[in-house]
Amino acid sequence: MKKTKIKFCGMRTKESLAYAIDLGVDYVGFIVDYPKSKRSIPLSKFLQTVEWLKKNKKGTYKIVAVTVDMPLQNIQLIAGSNYVDVVQLHGNETAGFASKIKGVEVWKAWNNKSKGDIIKMSKHVNRMLLDSGDAEAKAKNNSGEFDAFSLYKKLENKKVKVVLSGGIDVKNVAGYLKKLNPDIIDISRGIETAPGKKSKMKMKKFIKTVNDYYSA
Repeated sequence: MKKTKIKFCGMRTKESLAYAIDLGVDYVGFIVDYPKSKRSIPLSKFLQTVEWLKKNKKGTYKIVAVTVDMPLQNIQLIAGSNYVDVVQLHGNETAGFASKIKGVEVWKAWNNKSKGDIIKMSKHVNRMLLDSGDAEAKAKNNSGEFDAFSLYKKLENKKVKVVLSGGIDVKNVAGYLKKLNPDIIDISRGIETAPGKKSKMKMKKFIKTVNDYYSA
């Protein structure tokens, strides 16, 4: 059984980044230039931070720039920086827009508010990120709400690569691993004391919980 990789998202400080990488996290994500989010950092600071990170913290981790309806020229600046591995589109970007991004992996977030054809979109990106929210609760009812479990299986059956996100924390991660064994899980709020403030204790406990699941 393959081991699920972990992405810590909404990273902001060098201290928390260095600690996460020392713990062995696989991906570190940044919310770039989206002032509506308390986790956002300006584009200039983001580029400075990832340059510092790549030069000072060696490892196999990858850097993800999360953007929300960002102009293509700014995304191209990020992609051309040589420090970023993935651009994650989290707004209303179209398949045509996604196909114009070159030089990095492209992930597209999808939730119950997204419009269009998820299978069509998946053909233009490297991965689909299912922003599931409280996916486990929704999967137990027939309300017609976003069912990340069923959608994950549907995409997996069609050979679409998926990232699972939303509502994941140390208490429920083992359930997600058991039911889906996803390629990648994305966590942000579950390792924080407040929006944008990462907890070393929570990061360490989350990594340990995942590692313990696979070593049991």
